[in-house]
This record gives sequence, structure tokens and C-alpha cells, in this order.
Amino acid sequence: MKKTIYLTMIAMMFYGLALNAQTKQDSLAIEKACRNYVEGWAVGNIERVAQGVSPELVKRTISRDKDGVNSISNMGASLLINASKMNKDGNKARDFEPDKNFKLDVFIYDITGDYALAKTVNTKYGFFDYCQLAKFNGEWKIINVLWGMLPQK
Repeated sequence: MKKTIYLTMIAMMFYGLALNAQTKQDSLAIEKACRNYVEGWAVGNIERVAQGVSPELVKRTISRDKDGVNSISNMGASLLINASKMNKDGNKARDFEPDKNFKLDVFIYDITGDYALAKTVNTKYGFFDYCQLAKFNGEWKIINVLWGMLPQK
């Protein structure tokens, strides 16, 4: 009897994993959303940025004032898209490595059903993003971003 219960539990566990398993298409679509967001920003392609993020995006970072007091800075999709326009002519506010080619690394940490967690790293401009994504109306979109600057060498 115990053996039957254990086998049933194991079968149910694998069945549940199969229902929520990530697909190659999901992984590619998640990476594409992240690349549209960051690469679109880098070249000022607002259409790409808009393709990668939800219109209800919440993007946050932690700032520190001159007295060392932290606060949270917020940005939504409209401000991100507007800020992306400034990069169209090559105006980069923080270009730590001006002679370095643009390279974006995207790491997908987790996909569970229609939700995912990814990280982007771009050393040319010195920032990283923790991106929370969701499949929304059949498309993977970035819903939330927590970002920061990479430690300077």
C-alpha cells in the first residue's frame, strides 16, 4: 500500500512539472523581451523597448543622497520610452567604457508557467537588471525591473 502511495505521489509530481515545464520557445521569447528592452534603450529604438516591456512596467532602483540616506526611485514604461529617445543620437549619460562594444548577457533564472525571472548585464553602460516577466495575452513582457549599477573596478 505504501509503495502505491509513493508511486502515485511521484507520478503526480512529474505530471505537475510537465504541465509547467519551460519550452525552448518560452526561453527564446523571454530573452527577446529582455534584449528588446535593453538593446532598444541603448540605440534609442522606442519600438523595441515597447515590444519588450508591459505598458504598466514598474522599474525601480535604490538611490543614496549626499547624507547616505537611501530612497527608491521609480520609472514607468512611458518615462523609460521617453528616456530611450535620448540615446538615438548616441547621447549616453553614463558610458563607462566608450571604446567597448555593446554586449548584453541575459540569464534566465526561472520559468514557472506564465511567469519568469531573468537578469541582464551590460558592462558597457555599467548596469544590471533583475527582470520579472509574464506571458500577457500570449506574449512575454517585462512587468517589473529592479536595477542597479555594476561595481566599478
